[in-house]
Amino acid sequence: MHWKCEFKKHLQFSRQESTSREFDRQFVDGATVRDLDISLIQSLADNYLRGLTAEKYLQQFGLAEYAINGLRIRQSAILLFANDVQKWHSRSQVRFLKVSGTTLESGERYNVVSDETVTGNIFELIAKAWEALRPYLAYKTVFGVDARFEQKYIYPEDACREALLNAIAHRDYANHSSVEVYIYDDRIEIKSPGALLSTLSIQDLLALDNRHESRNAKITYVLKVNKFMRELGEGMKRIFTLMQDNDLQKPKLYSNTNWFTITLYNSPVYSPKEVEFLRLFDRYSLSKNQKKVALLGMTGRDFSAADIYNSMSTKDRDIYDREVTGLRNLGILQAIRSNAQATQYAKANNVHKQKVPRFKVNVPRSN
Repeated sequence: MHWKCEFKKHLQFSRQESTSREFDRQFVDGATVRDLDISLIQSLADNYLRGLTAEKYLQQFGLAEYAINGLRIRQSAILLFANDVQKWHSRSQVRFLKVSGTTLESGERYNVVSDETVTGNIFELIAKAWEALRPYLAYKTVFGVDARFEQKYIYPEDACREALLNAIAHRDYANHSSVEVYIYDDRIEIKSPGALLSTLSIQDLLALDNRHESRNAKITYVLKVNKFMRELGEGMKRIFTLMQDNDLQKPKLYSNTNWFTITLYNSPVYSPKEVEFLRLFDRYSLSKNQKKVALLGMTGRDFSAADIYNSMSTKDRDIYDREVTGLRNLGILQAIRSNAQATQYAKANNVHKQKVPRFKVNVPRSN
């Protein structure tokens, strides 16, 4: 009985995915060119190829097809360019909910302090949604290294914009729900309708090697040609890189049968104690990777080459050589065993040479 239930769920999911993949290619009964924002289409056509008409632009990108009775308009054209998108798709929207605290409550303890929804075709939605989200990336005041107060965003703007764009472009439009953005005190959760496609997994995206696939091929192609967005894999890699470059925690990705969610945290990747330790090295202007290596010595322990590779989340020997050489030249990283001694230690203790403790950190004295 259990396997029948699982098979039924799998079949239902497959049907939902098939419907979602086909949605932006379907023709819309009753829709004509007059239902679209011709001035917007013409401006895109002029940028693409001078002399191209709006109607030809739609055909060029597969958004419409010529028939005896005129152009047949696809869902992708409606979603991208409709004058009144609500007439055709009532949930072409992004909803923003500001939550007081770090947990969404219900009933008498319901703690949503603001609830705003923006609506429009995809091009309008991109602009309106960004305008609605941006105030929540509020500045914070920090004490800079030059003893002056500096203003910084809690979140990297480009990472948030990329995540929002992905949600709008890659959502399941056959699912009549809105994109939802929850702004908590410690994080932003962006939920887009529709599960991650079965040909991708969370692990595929976390590999950050540009693996990607979009259910809305026509929509994403138009957005990419007009430089509004990148490929899904490239965009995801950029989000992770921006968060890392700002010393923030890694984003969290989650998918179930109804939603795909990306969560961006505003808390730093380093603990307060680690931040204090790294301040001892401020005058050296260490790279991100060098800071990670320096932290290996925070407790005074000796560590191995394998520890260094793991701390930097890389297997690249060139990166290892560059960062280790830089730290040794600064006198921060000190070898406690030579190459020959490490070989001898590995044989005597039956361990891989890369796991032999070979280094320690010389901690600068605080002034």
